[in-house]
Amino acid sequence: MNNYETINYYEQGEPLVADHPFVKTFNQISDRDRAVVGGKALHLATMANHGIAVPEGVCISASAHDYYLQNGVIDPSLVGELEAIRSSLGGQIAVRSSATCEDGADVSMAGVFDTHYLFDEDQEVSSAMAAIYDQSRSADVADLLSLHGYEPDQVKMGLVVQRLVPADKSGVLYTDVAGDNVLVQYVDGFGAELVDGVKEGSSILVNQAGAITQSKGFTTNPLTAENLEQLNANAQTIKQLFGGLPQDIEFAIEDGRLQILQARPLTAELSDVELCETPAETLTAVKSQITALVQAEKDELSSESVTFSDSNFSEIMPRPKEMDIGIFAYIFTGSDGVAGAIQIGRKQMNYPLGDQSVGFMHLIGGKPYFSLARDAHTFYAGYPASIEEYNKSLVAEYLNAVEDDPSKGEYPEMGLYLQDPTLEQLQERFGDQADAYYATYLRFRDSLAGHADTFLGDYQTIHLPAEVNYLESMAKVPLQELSNDELQNYIFDVLEHLRNESCVNFVKAARLGFYYSQRLQSYLQEEMAVTPDQAEDLFSKLTQGLNGSAITDANLAIANVSSFEEALAIGRDQVGHYSTGEMLEIRHPRLSEDEENLKTYVEGIYQNKDLYIGEFAKQQHARLVLEKEVRDKLGAEKTADFDQILTATQTYMALRETVKYYFVAEYGLARKALLELSSGLGLEPDAIFSVYPREIPQLATSTASFRLTINERQQAFANYPELEMPAVIREVDIANLELTSDKDELVREMAGKLLAQGALIANGVIVNIDDYDDPKAAMETIEKAKAEGSQVILVASQMNLSHDPLIVAADGIVIENAGLVSHGAQRARELGRGAIGGVKSKHLKTGERVSFDPANRKIIRVMED
Repeated sequence: MNNYETINYYEQGEPLVADHPFVKTFNQISDRDRAVVGGKALHLATMANHGIAVPEGVCISASAHDYYLQNGVIDPSLVGELEAIRSSLGGQIAVRSSATCEDGADVSMAGVFDTHYLFDEDQEVSSAMAAIYDQSRSADVADLLSLHGYEPDQVKMGLVVQRLVPADKSGVLYTDVAGDNVLVQYVDGFGAELVDGVKEGSSILVNQAGAITQSKGFTTNPLTAENLEQLNANAQTIKQLFGGLPQDIEFAIEDGRLQILQARPLTAELSDVELCETPAETLTAVKSQITALVQAEKDELSSESVTFSDSNFSEIMPRPKEMDIGIFAYIFTGSDGVAGAIQIGRKQMNYPLGDQSVGFMHLIGGKPYFSLARDAHTFYAGYPASIEEYNKSLVAEYLNAVEDDPSKGEYPEMGLYLQDPTLEQLQERFGDQADAYYATYLRFRDSLAGHADTFLGDYQTIHLPAEVNYLESMAKVPLQELSNDELQNYIFDVLEHLRNESCVNFVKAARLGFYYSQRLQSYLQEEMAVTPDQAEDLFSKLTQGLNGSAITDANLAIANVSSFEEALAIGRDQVGHYSTGEMLEIRHPRLSEDEENLKTYVEGIYQNKDLYIGEFAKQQHARLVLEKEVRDKLGAEKTADFDQILTATQTYMALRETVKYYFVAEYGLARKALLELSSGLGLEPDAIFSVYPREIPQLATSTASFRLTINERQQAFANYPELEMPAVIREVDIANLELTSDKDELVREMAGKLLAQGALIANGVIVNIDDYDDPKAAMETIEKAKAEGSQVILVASQMNLSHDPLIVAADGIVIENAGLVSHGAQRARELGRGAIGGVKSKHLKTGERVSFDPANRKIIRVMED
C-alpha cells in the first residue's frame, strides 16, 4: 500500500506521475536507492510504502546535483517538470535536502541544510534547489563535514519536494527518552521556528502506556487524545521500520490528521528529561494571554482600547493561585457568564447593570487584574440613557484618560469614574441631554441615600443573625465523614451563600462606603475651597478611630482583659478564623490551625494593650475635634449636608470591615472542605488550590489527567515573582513587559500616596514583613529595634488583619498595594499610625534607615556618612 492510495488530497484522486529521469515518486524508491536520493528521501519512501501518512511529494536524485555542479544551472527540463508537480501539489511546497550523509545511524546532520518553503508563485523551485546545492559546497558545511570525516565532494545531494502542509500544529517527537518514553515538542502552525530553536513550544513526555507523565504548556495548548494515540503508535511503527533505532521524527497535524514530515535516527541519547517552564517562557505565555484577552474584549464590547489594572485587588490578593482568584471571581465579580455579588448587590441598589459588567477579573502574571471597561460597567447608574451609549461615551473617556496617564487606572472608583457629577460636568459631555441625565443622577443619589438610611439596621437585625446561624450550622457538619460528591456539594453551598448573601452585604456596605468617601472628598474641596491633597488629609483624619468595626472590637476585647490566658481564649474565639496570610487568598491556613501564629497575634495586641487602647481613644478624640472644626467653618446652613455625607462615610467604612470579619469565616469553612476533598482524591494538600472552583467536578472525575494542569500551573506560580508586572497594563505595554531586574535598585527618595496621617519620623529603621516567613520573627525584630531606641517603619507589599499586632508595635506604615479606602489604610487609621502607599516594598530592606513623612507622602533614605 502506498501513500497515495492511503491519503487523497486532490479531486482527481490520481497519484503523482514523475516523467523525468531525475525524479522519483515515493513508491518508486527502494533501499538500493539511498546513494541516489539520500537518507531523508529513502526514509519518507519507506514510511509511505508501509502506510505511514506523509505529505505527498517526489524525490530528486543526486544526478540533478551533479548537473548543477557541472553546468552552474538547474537542468531546464527538470524545472518544467517540477513546476508541473508543484501545481499538482496545490502550489505551495517545501523543498528539503536529502544528502547521502544525512539521517544516518551515526550522523544525522540535522539542521545543517536549510529547508525552503515556497508559498507564492514568484518563489521559484529552481532558486530553492540552487540555494541548497550551493550550501552543500559552502565553507561552513565543509568545516562541519570535516568533523565527521567527510569531504564536500563526497556528499551527494538528493532533494525532496513535498506539499506544504498548512499545519494546525507541528512539532518533533523523540523515542527512547529516559527509557522507553516518547518526548513530543510542538507549536501552533508552522514548525520551522521550533526545529530552528527560535521557539520551544509545548512539551509532553509520554510513557509506553500512552499516559503523559510530564508536561509543559500542554494544558494551554493541548493535543487531542486521538493525536496522542496516533503519535505514540506511529513512533513505535517507525522505530521498528528502521531497525529498532531511537527516532527523531518531525510531524504536522492538519484538520486533526497526523502526517510525518521526516524521520531520522536519534544520534544523541536523552536519558534525563525534566519539563519545566522557565520564567522567560512564563512571560511569553502571559503576553499571549493578555493579547487574547484584549482581542476578546474588543470583539465583545467594541472597544477601541483595553486596559487592565490590579489596583485594590492586589491589596487583598497579592499573590493568588487559581483557587484564590477563582473563588473571588465566583462570589464577587462573576465568572463564566454567571453574575457575582457585585452585580447582584448593585442591582438591588438600583444600578441598571448589563452583562458587560460580569466576569472582569483575570489572573495575569500571578496578579489579580480587572478589565477597566468591565469594571466601569459595574458603576453604570442610568446616565447616559443606555448602556451602549455609556460604553461609547464615559467608558471610552475613562480608557482614553488611562491611555494618557496610567496612574488614573489605580483606584479608578476614587477619581476617574464620574460617580457624583455636577450639571456642568454632564453638560460638557452630553450637551442638551445633560438636564435629563442630571435628573436621573439625582434620583439615583436619593435612592442611595435611602439605602444608607436603612441598610445598617437591616444588616444588624436581619442579615447578621442569619450569617451567624449559617456559620454555626455549617461548622457542625462532619466533613471527614462526607463522600467526595458530598464534599463538592458542601463547597458549592458555601460559595453560593457567599455569592448570593454574605458578599452581597459586603458589596452594599463597600459601595456605600466608597461612594460617600468620594462625595465627602468632593464636598470638602467645593465647600471648604481646599486642594485634592488637602481633602485627602481631612478625609484621613475624619475616618480614623471609627466605631462599628468588628475587627477593631475583637482587638479591643483582647486588649481589655487582665491576663494573657484570657486574651488567648478570646483570640481563639474571635480571631481564629483569620488567615495567616491574606484573608481572601483561601489557600493560607487560619490562625485556628496554627497555635503559634495565634499566640503571636494575641501577644502583639495584649503586650501593647495600653498603647492600642490609648491610641484608639486618641484617634477618636482627634476625629471628633476635627468634625467640630469643619462644622464651624461650614456654618449652620451646611452642617446637615456635611453630617449626612460624613455619617454615611464613617458608618459604611466601618461596616465594610464588620461584614468582611464574618464572611472570611465562610472562607475558612470552604478551605477545610477543599482540603478534605484534595485528600479524598489522593492529591497533595496544596494541589487543589491550583484549580478553579468550576473545575472541581472535572478534577473529581479525571484526577489523574488533571494533575498535568496542576503541575503546569504550579510551575508558572513559581515563576511569577520573576515577572515585572505594572499596576496598570495598556495594550501598548504588553510588548514591554519584562522579567524583574536582578540589580539592586538604590532609590534615595520615594514618593507615594497618603493612606493615613501621622507624625514625621526623621530617622526610622525599616522592618519589611516580606523578608519574613514567620510574623513572630518580624515582631522580634521590631521589639529589638524599639529596645534600642529606634522608631520602626513597617513595610509590606500588602497588609491584612493578621498584621494588626505588628502595626500597633510600629511607628509608621508603608504598604505597596493600597489606596486611601483600602483595608490596610483603614486599619492604619484606626490604629493611629501614619501610612504611605504606592511605594515598591522591594526598595526598602529590613535594617535600612529612612525619613518617613506622611504629610508630604515621602520616604527618604538616610545615607550613611
